[in-house]
Amino acid sequence: MAVSGNTEVAVTIQKVVSSMVTRTLIQNSVALAMPGVWDRTGEVGPGMDRLDMIQLAELTEQTVNEDGTAMTPQTITPGAAQLLLDQHKSIPFSVTKRGALQSKIALVSKTIENGLRTLAAGVDNYVFAQAVADAGTTVTVAAADGLEALRDLGEAFDAANVPTELRSAAIGRTFMWGDLLSNNNVIRANEFGSSDPVRVAQIANIYGISLYCSNSTSVPTDGFIALGHEALAFARQRSVDFEDEPKILEQRTDYALTHLFGAESTAASNPRIYVYDPV
Repeated sequence: MAVSGNTEVAVTIQKVVSSMVTRTLIQNSVALAMPGVWDRTGEVGPGMDRLDMIQLAELTEQTVNEDGTAMTPQTITPGAAQLLLDQHKSIPFSVTKRGALQSKIALVSKTIENGLRTLAAGVDNYVFAQAVADAGTTVTVAAADGLEALRDLGEAFDAANVPTELRSAAIGRTFMWGDLLSNNNVIRANEFGSSDPVRVAQIANIYGISLYCSNSTSVPTDGFIALGHEALAFARQRSVDFEDEPKILEQRTDYALTHLFGAESTAASNPRIYVYDPV
């Protein structure tokens, strides 16, 4: 049955958006799936445009003196760095009145889905760019193969006392399809007791590092960006909003998918961020 009016079209589009936002935006964002990205959205209140950051490397161990000598309290300065909620992105599009009356809802839903994928890619590009800017270690010398590059990463994280749990890496497509999957030790992982490392050409976990393939422009295509637990903080000031504005004289309705968010490294020159970008 055809949609008979613009009001019904608007309601249908609203339903399409609400069902797609989580499925498309969240599932298509590699960065937000990684445990190294700390989602602090729950701390954002009305009118807030930034969150205070506590630097991970601030606190040091002190010896307790049994003779009563006082220890020196370490002052936490949360304002030393801030997560700015300043990334305001939108995907605008229009539907003509004729298109609405003729029930072009399938086309609209596909437009929305593509728009959400674009927003997800934008989140990834920004988050990973923040990681590159604040990486504690950046390696530009090519390793012999992909496994050697991952071993070097693990050793560097151990040396920097990065927690062994929840380590992850966003790997570029050339690194995955060339350096990594061309290695027989990865392809034949099932012969070593488990088939988990390879599932439909997606690398799950190697050396305790969860691997995610990313096509983000901020991730080196022949390298990777590795994150320790809570290496980066992310927050939305608002989730993806869907807004519409009828243009009566122009016989169309304008729509926009809008997202406002921010991301920041949890430490300056962060030891929990490792970038492998061979020249």
